[in-house]
Amino acid sequence: MRLSGVGEFGLIKKLRDMCAGDSPGLIAGIGDDAAALKTGNKKILITSDMMIEGVHFDLSFTTFYQLGYKFLAVSISDIFAMGGRPGYFFASLGIPRSFKASDIEELYTGINEIAAESGVTVAGGDTCASGAGFVLSGTLTGEAKKVIRRSGARKGDGIFVTDTLGDSAMGLRLLRKRCRRLRSFSSSSPRLRLMKKHLMPRPRPAGNLPAITSMIDISDGLLADLSHICDESRVGAVIYRDKIPVSAELAATAKDLNIDPVELALKGGEDYALLFTAPPDIKTGAFRIGEITGKRRFIIDEKGRKAVFKAEGYEHFR
Repeated sequence: MRLSGVGEFGLIKKLRDMCAGDSPGLIAGIGDDAAALKTGNKKILITSDMMIEGVHFDLSFTTFYQLGYKFLAVSISDIFAMGGRPGYFFASLGIPRSFKASDIEELYTGINEIAAESGVTVAGGDTCASGAGFVLSGTLTGEAKKVIRRSGARKGDGIFVTDTLGDSAMGLRLLRKRCRRLRSFSSSSPRLRLMKKHLMPRPRPAGNLPAITSMIDISDGLLADLSHICDESRVGAVIYRDKIPVSAELAATAKDLNIDPVELALKGGEDYALLFTAPPDIKTGAFRIGEITGKRRFIIDEKGRKAVFKAEGYEHFR
C-alpha cells in the first residue's frame, strides 16, 4: 500500500509496533511528543523534528531569522508537552549550494534568540550540502520531574488549551497571498500579528503540572491532536464549539474574508499551544473547552446540536 493510503499516523503506528521492545530505562518511546528516559534519578526527554523547504516553510515569505526561531520553537513545544523544561539543542542542516554564509548566520541568529528566551543551549549538530532544497533536522533534550504522556486522560477530566487557536492558520493564508517577506512586526496591524504567530510561534509551558493527566502540543490541529489523546488514553471526548478560544485579530480578519474562524481553530494546526486534560475544577490559567467521556467523540455547537468529530487536520502523505 502506498503511503498516501497509510497516512502519517498509520505509518507511525506500524513503526511503533516494529520497534517495540522492553528497556528498563525507557519511560516513553514512539507515540508521544518526546521520548522519555530514566537515568539514575533524572527523567530525560529527547525530541526530534524536521523542517523541509516546500513542505514546512516557504522562503518566498519566510526570512532565515524567522525560520531559525520557528525551527527551535517547535521542539521546545514538544518538551513542554511532556511536562519538561528544555536543555540542549542539536541542529543538522542540508544546505543548497546556492545559499550564502550570511543566510546560515541569519538562521542561527533566530535560533539563538529563542534559545536565550527559553534557557536552551545550542550544543552541536551537522552540516552537509543538499541537492533538493533546504532541510533542517533538530534534536532537543530536556528534563522533567513528572513525565506527562498522551495516554493518561480519564473519564471526567476537563479538556483545556493554553492559548487561542487558529491564528497560525490564518497567518499562513495571509502570507501566501502576500508572497513576500516581512522583516518588521512593529505595526499594530491585526494581520501582521497573525502572520507573526505563524512565522515565529512562542510556545509556553502549562501551569499546575502535577494535576495534568495527559498533554500534547497542537501542531496538526485541535481535532487531530485531541484524537491522539483519545486514542492513546482509550477514551472519548466532548468539546463545545463556543468555548474554543479565538483571538480578536482572527475574528476580525476572518469576518473580513468571510471565513469561519472556529474551523481554522479546530483544523488549522501549527498553533503550538498545549492541549491537556486535568480534573475539571483545577486552576491552570488555561481555557476549558470540554470534558473527557467514556467512548464517543462529539462537538456541540451553540444551539446544543451534537455531531461526531474526526481527526481532521494536517497529516503528511495524505
